[in-house]
Amino acid sequence: MLWVCSVGLLTAHAAAPLRHAAPIPAGGDEGLSPLTFGLTYNNSPRGCAFLSSEEAPDLFVAVQHGMPEAKGFFRCAYEGRTAEGDPIYGKPQRVDSPWSEEKTVPWNLRVFQDGDDIWLVRLTRTYMQVARWNGRGFEMETKCEVSGFDYPLGSYDLVRRRKGEIEVVVLCHDGGEYRPATFPGNKQSYYDGAGIYRGELHASGLFRFTVNDNWEQITRVEQVSSDMRLMVGASRVACVYNKERTLDGYLIGGRLGSLKYIPYQAKLPKGGMRALHVMQNENEVRVHSAYSNQLVAMPMAQGECSGLLIGGESAMYTYHFDRLTAKGAPIYAERHVVLERQAPLYGGSLTVPNVVDWDGDGVLDIVAGNSEGRLLFFKNCGTNREPDFARSTEVEADGKPLVLRPGYYVVQGPFEASWGYLCPKVFDWNGDGLLDVVTSGSRAKYEVLLNRGTKTEPKLDAPVALSCDNLELHGSWRVRPALAKVGEQVVMVTMDDDNALHLYGRVDDWHVEDFGKLQLADGRPITGHTHSPKENMGQWGRGKLSFADWNGDGKLDLFVGSVKRSSYPSPEQGLPYSRFLKKKIGMQVMYFENVGTNEAMRFAEPKQLLVDGEDFYLGAHSNAPEPCALGDTSHGLNLVVGVESGKYFFFEHNRLGYAGYDD
Repeated sequence: MLWVCSVGLLTAHAAAPLRHAAPIPAGGDEGLSPLTFGLTYNNSPRGCAFLSSEEAPDLFVAVQHGMPEAKGFFRCAYEGRTAEGDPIYGKPQRVDSPWSEEKTVPWNLRVFQDGDDIWLVRLTRTYMQVARWNGRGFEMETKCEVSGFDYPLGSYDLVRRRKGEIEVVVLCHDGGEYRPATFPGNKQSYYDGAGIYRGELHASGLFRFTVNDNWEQITRVEQVSSDMRLMVGASRVACVYNKERTLDGYLIGGRLGSLKYIPYQAKLPKGGMRALHVMQNENEVRVHSAYSNQLVAMPMAQGECSGLLIGGESAMYTYHFDRLTAKGAPIYAERHVVLERQAPLYGGSLTVPNVVDWDGDGVLDIVAGNSEGRLLFFKNCGTNREPDFARSTEVEADGKPLVLRPGYYVVQGPFEASWGYLCPKVFDWNGDGLLDVVTSGSRAKYEVLLNRGTKTEPKLDAPVALSCDNLELHGSWRVRPALAKVGEQVVMVTMDDDNALHLYGRVDDWHVEDFGKLQLADGRPITGHTHSPKENMGQWGRGKLSFADWNGDGKLDLFVGSVKRSSYPSPEQGLPYSRFLKKKIGMQVMYFENVGTNEAMRFAEPKQLLVDGEDFYLGAHSNAPEPCALGDTSHGLNLVVGVESGKYFFFEHNRLGYAGYDD
């Protein structure tokens, strides 16, 4: 694989320097990285409109999750394209709307461009509110009653059919409850003893009605789809069409990545229309790669909406319409990532970084997992002190990009089938001098991907499960194991079935032996859960573990990143939960000092990290700490923390402090 770094004829390009308590910036001449929206793990495109350029539309995006200051309604202006065709957008700018004062952006907003008019629409089962773009934001125009819906409303879109008629297309759900009725019992399991899901995978159907130019409903609601079983987990609908109207219909996206299409017919046949799969060529179905599919139609030129813009718990991507198959299904070309200049480095939501020299050139790179279940490589084209990280590429295993996902059976139910939560540890597992990958994630199993390449050209095998006494090594989910070599013994710490930190030793490439639970100095085991009645089993695990000699005494200390409701070392009293109850909400990284030896580890009571003496909150999901030698290491190792927004925050060693349970 050829890597091209940003090097000029005389001097190397210097990326923006590392700054304490700030995201690591993207490198390269322009600092290009996927467009992001602050400390959030989910973006939701709400529509497009031609405002800044005739070449491509601006984007309107809602942020409903994450830190309070990240939430809002944003416009991103189009700025151009890369040589590869990836669109570049300006930094998100907040947009005023009639709902700007609400705590969270309403989920049911849609931007609709109709000629020179740009509208922001909010639809419920009983009314429609419409605001008009005034050049700076949206001002309320009207509110009209609607009626005729028997099911809860999901997504919707609008399309001009003819003069005086705007069609409103609505995706409705059947109201089924995802969590089983007996969810509070049976340890809150989504599955029965046979491993069968006990809840309802809610069904969906497609409906439509027409409004006039005054936004008054002028037709009854009619069902477009032939039944209420469009797809498992249908979540978004978009009206797509090209200028010739050879493509003209409704494209439905599912939260697990499915894409289906129903062609438009003015007069519906008896029994409604059946959906066709969206294709990537004549023979293969197109599936979007990321979970939580947030779909809108994207104009590729004035007067058509044939393209797609998809966000969610990932970067945003665009797809261009290519043609129709012989059966009338749309083919969408390969995706392009939506980029931003001078942006922070982005690794996908819930990113878990490793700082290692992956390609053997003597400088530290980043190799990271994310919630999509992918493994990414960020090449450092600079130095360890002043890194310059290129845009990520996907790491391959067995010759193809690695994607690890749980499938049907997963802790929080089958609607998380596309969430891999890849939690890798990059480490020389078999002692051959090459960096391997040991990983876990949503499947709660531990797997090894051995490196069969070279130091400069790593090549990973397919993952193979680790076993202990010939039983697959299992534990609580979404855990990054800690690995170290102590003498001639490779040791690994996981979170076991009791949600306790557990030590294992490598026997061979695929087998480990049980060394027992990790202990505090007084002999108590270290667990990570609370006794809170609000805690469900999905809050177990999630620990991101890492060994490092943090205080320079030659012994391996332990870092644990967690969710804010975790409780280390015990359910009765632990961090960060004890401080969380006191409204002291900080970075969810705990430091355990090794007060034993490397051969017989014992740990002091945990301490929660402070930044410049203060709490530093980075979001509710687990923080992934990685002690490393990036930046100025004159005071010791520094710390990189991967967070739910996909960013990598850098912290200087000497500016980090600690808080205990009672602080």
